[in-house]
Amino acid sequence: MKLYPALIVLAPLCLLLTGCPLTDHYRLQEDSLGTGGANGGEASTGGASSATGGNAGESEAAGSANGPCTVTCTANRTCVDNVCAGGWLPMAMPPPQIAARSKAAVVAMGRSVFIWGGLGEDNMGLNNGAIYDPVSDVWTPLPPDPGSPGARMLATAVWTGAASNKVIVFGGSDAAGGMIYKDGAVYDPLGNSWSALPGSASVSKRSSPYGYWDGTRAVFYGGLTSLNMNPMAVPGADRFDFDKWSTSPSSGDPGLLGFSATAFDGSVMYLQGGVIEGVRQDKVFAYTSSTNTWASLPKGPSPRTGAFGAWDGTHFVVWGGQDDAGMIADGKIMSGMTWSDMASSDVLSPRRIGSGRSGWAFQVKPGVVAMIGGQTSISGSSDTLKTDGATYVVDSGKWAEIPSWPSGEKHEYGMGVWTGEEFVIWGGRTQNVSKPTGERWAP
Repeated sequence: MKLYPALIVLAPLCLLLTGCPLTDHYRLQEDSLGTGGANGGEASTGGASSATGGNAGESEAAGSANGPCTVTCTANRTCVDNVCAGGWLPMAMPPPQIAARSKAAVVAMGRSVFIWGGLGEDNMGLNNGAIYDPVSDVWTPLPPDPGSPGARMLATAVWTGAASNKVIVFGGSDAAGGMIYKDGAVYDPLGNSWSALPGSASVSKRSSPYGYWDGTRAVFYGGLTSLNMNPMAVPGADRFDFDKWSTSPSSGDPGLLGFSATAFDGSVMYLQGGVIEGVRQDKVFAYTSSTNTWASLPKGPSPRTGAFGAWDGTHFVVWGGQDDAGMIADGKIMSGMTWSDMASSDVLSPRRIGSGRSGWAFQVKPGVVAMIGGQTSISGSSDTLKTDGATYVVDSGKWAEIPSWPSGEKHEYGMGVWTGEEFVIWGGRTQNVSKPTGERWAP
C-alpha cells in the first residue's frame, strides 16, 4: 500500500496510554533511579492528552423520552432533549478470537477504539488486535497480516485524524522486556491493510513513548530503552510524516526526563516535573513540532513525578503526583506564562499516575478535565490502584466525583482512552490474570 502525505486535520487526537515494565520489582523502583540512568517517560500515561474524537452524528436516535434526537448516542444510552445519558456502562465481551490482554497499544479512532498487541494470558506477546465500536457495542477482530507489527507489548498507537484516517503503531518491546523496538506499521481502516514503517538510522528504540498527531506528522517522545534492572529514559522525539523520519533537536531538550505530567494542545506538547538522575524536577518544557523547537517555561507546581496532566482547551492542568514525602493532592493551571492554584479537592484522594498501570487524564469539554484511576502508593500491590476519579471545571474550580467503575476489576495495565464523548477502559489484569472485561463512562 502506498502512503501519501496526510492532510492537515482540524483537531488532532493524541495517544492516551502507555505501559510499564513487567516486573513488580521495577514498580517498586519507579522514582528511585539506579546507576543505569533515569527512569523512562511516563509521558502517555500519565495520562491521556486532550482528545477530540468523533462528535455525535446527525441521524436520529430511537427511544428518546421527549421525541426524536438529532444526536446518535452510544449503545444503551438514552437520549433526552438531545443529551445522551451519562455514567458507567459495561462493554460487550469480545468474541473468543479477541484475546484478553494487558499492555497493548490503544488509541481513539474517531468514536471507535483501536487496540493492538500486548501480553496475553500466557504472558506471551500478541500480534493481533481489535477495533471496538461504542455506538454499536461491537468488536471487530484485527488478525495479523504480512505488513502488521510483530508481537509486542508497550507499543504506542497514534491516529492521524479523519482526513487521512490511519493508525501508526510504533515501538514497544518483546514480552520479556529485553528487546526494545524501533519499528512499526501503519494501519489503513478503509482497506483493512497494513504497511510497514520505513527504517531510519536516526530513530531511537522506544518502549511506551508518548505519542500524538500534530496535523502533519506523528510524534513519539520519551519512553524507555530498557525495561529490566536499569531502565533508561530516551531523550527527544522521533517524527514520521508518511514520507520520512526526522528527530527533534538536542538544543533545549529536557534530556533523560521520566515520569513528567504531559499534555498536547494540538500544536505544542507540554511537560512538567518528572525525574532526572534520581532528582524530582519542577521544570516546565514545551515542544512545538511544526517548528521543531524546544522552550523552557516558567515553573509552577512543586517538584513531583507522576502527576496527572491534561489540556482543557486553553490551559495546561497539572494535579497530584508524588514528591519526596508521598502522594500529593494539589495542582496548578498554566494560562499563557502564568500559573495559578487549583481549588482543593474533597472528592479525589491523593494519587499519582501509575506508570502505565493506572491513571488517565483528558479534556471532557472546553474548560473541563477528568482524572480517573491512578495509584496511592508505588507498592507492587494492586490494592493501591484506584477505580474512581473526578472532573474539574477550570473557571469555577469545581470538583465533581466520578464514581468507581462497576466491574470492580482493577484494569491493571489496561487500555484506557477518551474518544471525545466516552472514556473506555478495557482489559488489563487482576491478580496477574488478564481479563476481557471493559466499561465506559460518559459525563
